[in-house]
Amino acid sequence: MEDTKNKVRYYGDTDDPMWQMEAEALFPWLSGRGVDIGCGARSIWPEIVRVDIDEKVKPDFIASGDKLPFKDGEFDYVVSIHSFEHFQDQHKTLVEWLRVIKVGGIIGIVHPDVFYTKCQKAESENPALKKNPYNFHYHEKTADGFVLMLQTWTDLPFRILDYGIACANWSFYTILKKI
Repeated sequence: MEDTKNKVRYYGDTDDPMWQMEAEALFPWLSGRGVDIGCGARSIWPEIVRVDIDEKVKPDFIASGDKLPFKDGEFDYVVSIHSFEHFQDQHKTLVEWLRVIKVGGIIGIVHPDVFYTKCQKAESENPALKKNPYNFHYHEKTADGFVLMLQTWTDLPFRILDYGIACANWSFYTILKKI
């Protein structure tokens, strides 16, 4: 019998082994009821609540990830795979994600590593941005730079549990715990 718990849920036409690898970096940390912010056309598990600003991807909720339509402490975890870099005010966004998870809850972020991906090209040179304006990166960081940024946010109730490579030469993951 196939283990479907650790398989991603695709809404698009093709599987993506790199994205699967990134999702797998988060699996050990996640249990209970979760929400996938900026889900796009895929999510890690069928039962996860899917949130995206783009109605074309048919999320469960159409909303910006920095203003969520959920109660305080409603979830056990938040997942963000390649969406955190799309929020202009990342501090405000993290405040909102911490609001919707319980104390002890987990935030799992997968982020492109600009050391490998390089800076995003301007819209005039980037056909993908013309096709999807929601795909603009406000922030491009390395793993170490990302962790250093998080460490300066001492006003927020979280601690960093883990971080590392999500997909070699492409992305990193960070695991936060609400305290």
